[in-house]
Amino acid sequence: MAQYPIRKRSTIRTVKNLLADGSMLVAADPGSGQLVWTLNYVDLSTVDMEALLAHFEACNGQLRAFTFLDPTDNLLTYSTDLTQPSWITPAVITIETGLPDPNGGTAAFRLTNTGATAQQISQTIAAPVSFQYCFSLYASLSTIGTCVLSTRSANAQQASVCPVPANWSRIATSSALQDTGVGLTVGLGLASGQSVSIFGPQLEPQFAPSRFRPTYSNSGLYPNAHWASPELIFTAEGPNLFSTSFNIETSAWN
Repeated sequence: MAQYPIRKRSTIRTVKNLLADGSMLVAADPGSGQLVWTLNYVDLSTVDMEALLAHFEACNGQLRAFTFLDPTDNLLTYSTDLTQPSWITPAVITIETGLPDPNGGTAAFRLTNTGATAQQISQTIAAPVSFQYCFSLYASLSTIGTCVLSTRSANAQQASVCPVPANWSRIATSSALQDTGVGLTVGLGLASGQSVSIFGPQLEPQFAPSRFRPTYSNSGLYPNAHWASPELIFTAEGPNLFSTSFNIETSAWN
């Protein structure tokens, strides 16, 4: 997806109205916010270079929008509130809120499956399913046990049985589904009667989890991003080795 370092810049605008008496009215302009990523790549193969060029040409440069997955952010919405509608929760799973979390706060949840069969709390995002993703969260059980983390699409799925200790521990699963199209679902599975405390669910287009980034109504998924340059320039560093740098921009409100 990306190489580090990555530069991410956020800009906002404040509207000021100077009145005749010298006083000033100041208000935020929420619709004007913009995010710009500067991405740098080195040691790209010819295949990598051609893939970037093909995408640039398919967008007709800056003209057409595309979905951008921020490699520095959490792709899930409301990672801080599992009671929101973006989380699909079966009626037999109860959610307790305001519990002690691993950071010393009270932002953890306790999920209890009161049903007679295994159940899952999940969220679906409108992202390409074939990318490499890492789904992670912090979990603890009153007695040592396991939980199931899964990723799935319409035609493929991947599940990992993760050991969970009595103390807080971060569990994760990383995979690339053998499928095409858009629509990725991640979920936490609970056995019948199981109760687990969780905190900080996160989905990233990476191989391993990074620090938890809380999200609310917005996430790191931007469906209306654009190339910010009229051309894509590559430098040949050696045989089958290329480098490039470019910007991607979008509204700050996805």
